[in-house]
Amino acid sequence: MDIYFSILSVIITYLNLAYGNLCDPSNGPEGTYDCVHIPEYDSYQWAVCLSSQTLRKHTSRSFGCKGSSYCWLSCTKSIYPTSLFGYVAKECRCDPIENEKRKRSLQGNIQNVKVKVPPECYIPSFTSNCDWYSHCLEAHSSCEQTEFHYAVSYGKAICSIFVDTFNSFSEEGKKWITSSQKCIANKLKSILMPNDKSDCRNLRERAYLAHTKCYLYLSRPRFCSLQHTDQMKIYWSIKQVYQNSFSEHFDDAMAKFRSCLRNDVYNEQKEYIFYVKKDIDATPKAIEKEFASSLADHFAFSSQGLDWDVDVQMSNRMRTKREIDFYSEKRYQPVGIFVSQQRVKLVERSRMNPVRNYLRKTYDNEYDKDFLVSFDDLIINSLTGDGLQVTDNSSPYQWPVWPVSCFIIRSAAKVAICFSFPGNCIISVLVQLFSKVLPDTPEEIDTKFILYTRNKTNISLSFSDVSTMSHFNPSKSTFIIVHGLLSSGDTDWVKNMTSSLLARKDSNVIVVDWRKGAKYLIRYNQAVANTEVVGFILKLMVKTLENHRGATETHIHIIGHSLGAHVAGFAGKYHTKARYQRITGLDPAGPFFENKTDIARLSKTDANLVDVIHTDVDGFGYLNPLGHLDFYPNGGEDQPGCDFLTGPACSHSRAQVFFTASIRSDRIFGARQCKLLAQCRTGENLNWNGQEDNKMGFHIDVTKKREVNTMYYLKTNIKDLGDVP
Repeated sequence: MDIYFSILSVIITYLNLAYGNLCDPSNGPEGTYDCVHIPEYDSYQWAVCLSSQTLRKHTSRSFGCKGSSYCWLSCTKSIYPTSLFGYVAKECRCDPIENEKRKRSLQGNIQNVKVKVPPECYIPSFTSNCDWYSHCLEAHSSCEQTEFHYAVSYGKAICSIFVDTFNSFSEEGKKWITSSQKCIANKLKSILMPNDKSDCRNLRERAYLAHTKCYLYLSRPRFCSLQHTDQMKIYWSIKQVYQNSFSEHFDDAMAKFRSCLRNDVYNEQKEYIFYVKKDIDATPKAIEKEFASSLADHFAFSSQGLDWDVDVQMSNRMRTKREIDFYSEKRYQPVGIFVSQQRVKLVERSRMNPVRNYLRKTYDNEYDKDFLVSFDDLIINSLTGDGLQVTDNSSPYQWPVWPVSCFIIRSAAKVAICFSFPGNCIISVLVQLFSKVLPDTPEEIDTKFILYTRNKTNISLSFSDVSTMSHFNPSKSTFIIVHGLLSSGDTDWVKNMTSSLLARKDSNVIVVDWRKGAKYLIRYNQAVANTEVVGFILKLMVKTLENHRGATETHIHIIGHSLGAHVAGFAGKYHTKARYQRITGLDPAGPFFENKTDIARLSKTDANLVDVIHTDVDGFGYLNPLGHLDFYPNGGEDQPGCDFLTGPACSHSRAQVFFTASIRSDRIFGARQCKLLAQCRTGENLNWNGQEDNKMGFHIDVTKKREVNTMYYLKTNIKDLGDVP
């Protein structure tokens, strides 16, 4: 081996004598390159001839030629400045014999052995001058006009962002910027060497690895250890340009950065979970990207000063939790999105008490606390606008096209359920209070509206088609009947009430049939969740009647039984511009709704007058007063004729009979006012002398309405409509 090496050295020496020294210690010339053996290293490597003046200028006098004006800068030293001796880096190795053949073929043309880029491109102590990417890397590779562009579109772009915002970072953040930029340049310098054969695709791939490694693992300090304000500025800056140059790696790369984000970073943003009604054939990643992009475009996040990203890790976590098994069963795909400002200006948490979770302002008040709610307002308010449009036979309206048919937005403060029709979102309270059950979509519930008049019956209405409403007379009163659990719009009690109303008064009677959403016996909670959606759809129906047929709220009386009473309540809540004239709750459902706040059930704020008939308070009904006027016939339980033979729902259903009976006769159901609920349960110590205090049912005395709940007790032996006098 020693003999072979000696012979090789003699040959190379001879060839050098014939060709000439490419880096003369006195004359250079600067910029020439050659495959040389530098004594400090174990093998041949590429080297660039630089002047001592250039070396000292660009390394703050840390490097220079010893005793000469020009010397070789080895490739290994250029890429790894601390490697002053030892092994030659693998990306720097060269074959001296092949190189000598190359030099002889150049026929003495010195320009052909000079590098394409300025000498300072190889200086190991890279400064914060972002022109390195364009003047050096792009000048060498010429990739910017190809589909695999990188040097200017990403390398220089992200470097410039960091340089421009350098002074806004903490001292540790500034060190990270300097360290990571030097690391990236050193990693990519080997591309400038003559032995490198990287094409544009390969260069971009190497650049991606260099950026990721230098940002996350090789910089000092590391990204994971930075304070949260630095992390957020870096994260959103990288995200802005990462997706343009490294699109195929974008999701994986951003997930790596998110794995490092400290918890207090998320506290300074808004994170949302969208439960998207997915196409059964679509992949989760496709749904996430398509939906998030559509949302961002639709609401013009960029013009609002907002940046967004899909939290893939959160989505993956949600998909593995037991609590979303039900969502999966109904083909809901969780999509996590977190949102922040494009130019993040956050402040450090107070170090006085690291346990407390609060923020302080800096001297220039750069922190905008209103931002913490700005996205809530932007997206929720935009989605829940009325925006209702209808069609006629000649010009069908095309619904807005979303990439999904349904989605649910959850933040810490609000939950919105959105569907693919105008005015398409509601702020959900039931999902928020009972998070493991999501409602069926409107398509699954398939709510139907059937209009009955004295002249025409069984007319199907559609809130999206005004031509179906020609038989609706806005000058007449409108009664809306809503059934409850395991019922339908053509059940006997609905038919009896409809015919009784039309016999009593020439009016519009609309029956709301949501049987597909109320069909759940074992999964009662599903029917509960659906009440909110049906109430919202009922609001859309009434809104169409108002806008296109001249209906007025003062002529509308909604009558709902059991869960239907709460449907009526939600319809009233979502009708925000004016209140309906009256809502009658027929033994409103108690299970789940008991002890919930007004926003999650029927309440007296849902109409100008809310009256309630309680008939099964110890069973399926609601115990406490809900409306302006609450009636407890026979104490609100154990109605006449109901026992174990008639079934557990007998008393609960008796409210339907009582109200229909009251329509037919104004001489029944006189009631006495109670001071306390306990008195209404027993009827004890009530004054039975003199005139009754009110009448339960259709012929109620509206003048007795008070701001506080007014309760009544009465006795009755009516078991069915045959008992009506």
